Amino acid sequence: MLISQKEGAGGLMENVNLPVDLRDGEADRFPLSIASITLENGLTINPPSSGVTVVVGGNNVGKSTLLRQVVSLASRSAGSAAEPVRWQLVTDLRFDAPGNQRDLAAWLVAHEGAYFQGGAVWFGAQGKNNVNEHHVRSFFVNQEGGVDRLSSLVNAFMLFSDPWQRVGAIQPQEMRDSLEIPPQNVMHHLEESVQMMNEVRGICREVFRIDLTLDTLARMIQLRVGRVVTVPAPPVDAVPPEYRKEVASLPPLTEQGDGIKSLIALILPLVTADHPVVIIDEPEAFLHPPQAGALGRILGALAKKKGIQVILATHDKNLLTGLLSSEAEVSIVRLDRGAAGESQAHQLAVEDVRDLWGDPLLRYTNALDSLFHRLTIVAEADQDCRFYAAALNEYEPQSEVPIPPSDVLFIPSYGKAAIYKLVRVLRAIFVPVVAVPDIDILNDEANISRLVGAYGVDWDSLKADYRVSTQQFRQSRGPATLGDVMTAVQSVFSGRESEKYTDEAKREVLAQLRAQESPWGLLKRFGEAAFEGQGAVAAKRLLGDLEKFGIVLVRVGELEKFAPTLGVAKGPAWLNAALAAGAHRAEAVREHVRRCLSVLSPE
Repeated sequence: MLISQKEGAGGLMENVNLPVDLRDGEADRFPLSIASITLENGLTINPPSSGVTVVVGGNNVGKSTLLRQVVSLASRSAGSAAEPVRWQLVTDLRFDAPGNQRDLAAWLVAHEGAYFQGGAVWFGAQGKNNVNEHHVRSFFVNQEGGVDRLSSLVNAFMLFSDPWQRVGAIQPQEMRDSLEIPPQNVMHHLEESVQMMNEVRGICREVFRIDLTLDTLARMIQLRVGRVVTVPAPPVDAVPPEYRKEVASLPPLTEQGDGIKSLIALILPLVTADHPVVIIDEPEAFLHPPQAGALGRILGALAKKKGIQVILATHDKNLLTGLLSSEAEVSIVRLDRGAAGESQAHQLAVEDVRDLWGDPLLRYTNALDSLFHRLTIVAEADQDCRFYAAALNEYEPQSEVPIPPSDVLFIPSYGKAAIYKLVRVLRAIFVPVVAVPDIDILNDEANISRLVGAYGVDWDSLKADYRVSTQQFRQSRGPATLGDVMTAVQSVFSGRESEKYTDEAKREVLAQLRAQESPWGLLKRFGEAAFEGQGAVAAKRLLGDLEKFGIVLVRVGELEKFAPTLGVAKGPAWLNAALAAGAHRAEAVREHVRRCLSVLSPE
């Protein structure tokens, strides 16, 4: 069987014969991919063979470590163990490698090319550190339990890209002595393929709205920013000095900002090479949020178009949103650390991600940010979130806070009715979540039971204590008196005498009046102190049980009761006054924050 360098690689190598035992294979029968990644906690990650697996989580949970250890395990030689490391996060790696050594040889010929040298057939571009026929024969040896390493074939099948190494891809490269020499780097590939160059230019225009030119007029081939528009492009064998001068005046890509350099360096090997497995650490490095979103869409499109397996780690919601907006199959793996520092991991399969992305709460709120935090706290309103965030940032002593405050995300639900929806979505993506509604959520059994159900808890286990504790508030009360009206007006407008009386102000009074007409108003006014007798005993059990799985009711009643003597009843004015008075440092607030954080280290 005669073989030659792959098509489009810059001239044909001398035809050579494959050894008999490596002939007649079928390249299409060798679509290698990672089948499973087993972590120290026993979780087995199953990345889609053609699509994108996104590894997310808070800081220092092992995202980059996971990628590096996957590459390390894939690279090890037959019979060798992984290099000893302080933290072995990845304990086992398995590849899906159907076919046999004949099919492997056919794949290498089709994608890498081959040549004859030193009495053996070598695969890849001549002059590079390649593999020979012996490596192909030994690939399946001692891997009866499944392929668990790529050894010397790792560079043919796997591309690893991290922020610090990939910028080397855009450095100028020497021209080849002859076009019969196959491409040795991405610049040579761009020189030979107009299609590849146009694809890279299109990506650059899409993300940065600027063009690229491949300068092949000097000894070093390099990318430059912009296009020559004053002088028409001449034939390759008749380049006038004016055109050379215009090309040389274009700024080199290597002198541009880190964002464009990092993105183009990441994209170049994806466009110009045929690695079936691509590992990328922090693809969003140095990019602004809109550019990170565009990169996510591009990576998804490339994964789908080329049928490759991409596994990446990211800190960026925008990149993840871009991936989810593409047509690629996307799986999400969330890493975390437990209270004792042990690793934790959960995977959302492609089908689950697709279903969740159809939920408007995930698509159109900042709920996705939760994937990059250690804890999410859902409160009723934005000002609740701001107040609790300030309380957490100034919590003393900080040694009692199990995670950095920056690892806690606060999300407003804009009312009690939507809290359970956010909790349900966040728990579906394995995010630790605490709900902190006002205590009067208890006045609607349907609402509190939905929230309990969102945590996967059977409401029947709490119903008895709920009924006993709220019995006193489920009594009817007579019509409001003029005194009730005066009290309502005073409680709403105290400190706001200079404001105009609007329809919104009227609604506030009516809402306060309705609260006072109902016995439930006592609960919001006095908090847990409003419970009496056996109801107080049952309430203590109920509130404690709710907190065990993440529902921390505001025990003083509502947010504003943490600072009830400011002369401002509600709204932004209350928040400003409360923070200025240091109310967020009060003991009752500290206790509320402590209860919220207890979900991370339950007793």
